Amino acid sequence: MAKYGLLRWLLGGLLFTPLMSASGGDGAGPNASPVRLEPTQIAYLDMNSNLPPWPEEDILSGVSEHRYKTLYSGDINVSIYEAKPLKLRLRDYPIDEFVTVVSGKLILTAEGGSPQHFAAGQSVMVPKGFSGTWEMQGNFRELVVIMNDTGDNQQ
Repeated sequence: MAKYGLLRWLLGGLLFTPLMSASGGDGAGPNASPVRLEPTQIAYLDMNSNLPPWPEEDILSGVSEHRYKTLYSGDINVSIYEAKPLKLRLRDYPIDEFVTVVSGKLILTAEGGSPQHFAAGQSVMVPKGFSGTWEMQGNFRELVVIMNDTGDNQQ
């Protein structure tokens, strides 16, 4: 289960470091305003590169090279994630995650299920507990939305 500690850190902590003043904060108060999300306008080199690699035992093919940029952090966290082509095996995914593919292709295959393909502009809700493969093809970029970790679901 240690690898899911890394995944929780990757997705819930580092990926979505709170940027309250820069990205809208908690939305409360008289100065709350909409935050424009433009995931195609951020260059790869302008994204953060301090993500650890995926655990070797979960990599089925490809290279664990990826970057992210937080766009908003409040009750929800919104980020851009970009990765080199990679196929991962996931077991009991620890969070609910809403994904919109910005570029490239995402193929999700639940254990015992058929592959589901998602192209640019398409969205998918990956539920907590998902087990199967997560394959990112081409110049893959996604917009990710998750609930902010409040600490009550820590393992």
